Amino acid sequence: MPTSPSSIRLLTVDAAGTLVRPWPSVGAVYGRTAREHGIEASDEEVNAHFYQTFGKLQTCKKTNSGEESEFWRQVVTETFRPFAGDQNLDPLFEELWDLFAKGDCWKLAEHAQSTLTILRERGYQLAVLSNNDSRLRSVLADLAIDQSFDHLFISSEMGCEKPEPEIFRKVEVAMGRQPAEILHLGDSHSRDFLGARNAGWDALLFGEPKLEELQITCFSELLDHLP
Repeated sequence: MPTSPSSIRLLTVDAAGTLVRPWPSVGAVYGRTAREHGIEASDEEVNAHFYQTFGKLQTCKKTNSGEESEFWRQVVTETFRPFAGDQNLDPLFEELWDLFAKGDCWKLAEHAQSTLTILRERGYQLAVLSNNDSRLRSVLADLAIDQSFDHLFISSEMGCEKPEPEIFRKVEVAMGRQPAEILHLGDSHSRDFLGARNAGWDALLFGEPKLEELQITCFSELLDHLP
């Protein structure tokens, strides 16, 4: 059964795909940058290759600090190898790594800022819980949203990631909350929704397509779940 909203005291929010998204898209940023390096590929082709590669590699993704860059180097290399032949892709990777550490390549979810402000006024604790690396800190600072949160929990800094139970337990300890007091919002059905539910938390799935009754498509809908 869903946790009663009256018992929730902490909201945790996923980052990429929920709180923020690549802007205007991964394919647009990757494609434009690749063409500057002499690699000819359309944004649409790059976008398709990126998500195919990312999905394949994510299952063996490293979570420890210092290893994230090598994961992303492999993503970039495999994404562009069909278009780049034998070209050295390290310079392209380095530029893309730096670009996605800046807020310019990300867009905040609509109504996120105002919704989080209202929830803070209602007395809720707020935290980010993301399978990401430390670049997320600079991204959220650039977007002027980092100060809306009491804590940023980032998997590469914690040595574990969603949906592993360990990461949810670490959040509980750090925030001094019991599972029944926490609601998690995220766009991944397996990592966010099921991961949180399996940890004993309440959960809301974010975005489309519709997969669960407990699902919202706009941040402002949180206000109905957290009165």
